Amino acid sequence: MIYFLFIIYVILASSGLILFKIGSSDSVINFIKGINISFSWQAIIGIICYFFSFILWLIIVSKTKLSWAFPLSVGLINTVILIASSIIFKEQITWVQIVGVVLITIGLALIGIKGGN
Repeated sequence: MIYFLFIIYVILASSGLILFKIGSSDSVINFIKGINISFSWQAIIGIICYFFSFILWLIIVSKTKLSWAFPLSVGLINTVILIASSIIFKEQITWVQIVGVVLITIGLALIGIKGGN
């Protein structure tokens, strides 16, 4: 069950960041005098996804070891964001980033040997 929650967490957190990035070009934030805040629908959905990922994170942390959950979440989210940025935003992936993902994957495998329970 915790692994399923973790997968949903990674999907929601990554989606939230990507949607916020997509919608942030239309954002208007003016905190002086008028306090104008205007977000596109993509940014709002991104914030909602990120909010629900935070709720899932609280559940995950309460049920697993933080020393297992935190590096796993950071590594997976960074990897998903790198791949999604390449596909959605047409960002170039360098060989250094590829090596980094490989090292992250090896590190995640080593962390996952003991598991989070």
